[in-house]
Amino acid sequence: MSRETPQLVLRPGEDRRVRGGHPWIFSNEIERYEGTFEDGDVLDVTDARGAFLGRAYVNRHSLIAARLLTRGRDAIDTAFFVRRLERARRLREAAMPGESVLRLVYGESDQLPGLIVDRYGDVLVAQVLTRGMERQTDALRAALEQVFAPKGVMRLADSPMRTLEGLPLERGVWWGDVPDRVPVHVGGFDLALDLMHGQKTGSFLDQRDNRKRAEARARGRRALDLFCYQGEWALHMARGGATSVLAVDSSEPALALAREHAQRNGHSDRIAFLREDAFQALRRLEREGERFGLIVLDPPALIKSRRHLAAGAKAYRDLNRAAMALLDDEGVLVTCSCSHHLGDADFRQVLLESARQVKRPMRVLEWAGEAPDHPQLLAVPETHYLKCAVLQAL
Repeated sequence: MSRETPQLVLRPGEDRRVRGGHPWIFSNEIERYEGTFEDGDVLDVTDARGAFLGRAYVNRHSLIAARLLTRGRDAIDTAFFVRRLERARRLREAAMPGESVLRLVYGESDQLPGLIVDRYGDVLVAQVLTRGMERQTDALRAALEQVFAPKGVMRLADSPMRTLEGLPLERGVWWGDVPDRVPVHVGGFDLALDLMHGQKTGSFLDQRDNRKRAEARARGRRALDLFCYQGEWALHMARGGATSVLAVDSSEPALALAREHAQRNGHSDRIAFLREDAFQALRRLEREGERFGLIVLDPPALIKSRRHLAAGAKAYRDLNRAAMALLDDEGVLVTCSCSHHLGDADFRQVLLESARQVKRPMRVLEWAGEAPDHPQLLAVPETHYLKCAVLQAL
């Protein structure tokens, strides 16, 4: 007699991590599949003795061959996604009341692996990253409409992760009305975000609280913002009382948007923008003997995979060594890494080596991570990726 739902059976002893709360199943942990299915379908997951562990969508062409959606026997339909989205919304409403710009869904942390949803006022941006979540887009769309009633939704399907899943890359309006520039109020500033061409989903919402940390240290200091993107760090430092801010980025479109934001918020007289590679800018400023009281380093992920760990760690060391050399006495460095392959202890070691190279003792004032709309799942260390160290030169 055939089963109504196909089945994934784990090898003996390979159920411990799943039972411990992690939703991923790797291809080498699977004993066999039973029944007829296509990649992207939802299967029942059992251990080697047949004990039920949950339901997961499957992609046999991916190293992560299955991702658990539920540890129960829920039907994976619109009602399922409505329940998950409502729970995600309750968390954000409690953690960040009144915020109209935030991350609504954070993948595994909201038990929706392969899905990211950000809200920019009445517009949503949805990232669909995996074949299994791609298969659920009809139910997902209906649930997003029911729970959030957005005026428009951008669908971002251009992450390199989709290539690993065997999916095409695309970016565009999913449904509704999404203007070329979406006006938002975030961090106390009026911004106009380009959701179609901007990085990630339009803004780096995970740094919201860390920008406030830089703002709190800015008064009376000359500030340097490297990898400034659309200028949010620079705006915070200007509002915090920096005497001047030099904001550096290699992208002219990003700088154009940053200049617009500075003008829109009344800080263009205090922020100067420079188009230059950040690594080159640091070396040049050091040669010229420049000094700053506050420096922000917020580079893109410099370690894309574990095999690039050594080269990426060296790049972080070089950046931080040069930044530390530019600090005034008692100057403050706010330095970040969003590379999840570089853990907190590894990043701390990188910073220690940088300080040793420049022969400057550095005091840790704060050590932080993602904003509360990016919650960490205890059993999934991959949900914590952002490190933000606030250091002072002694």
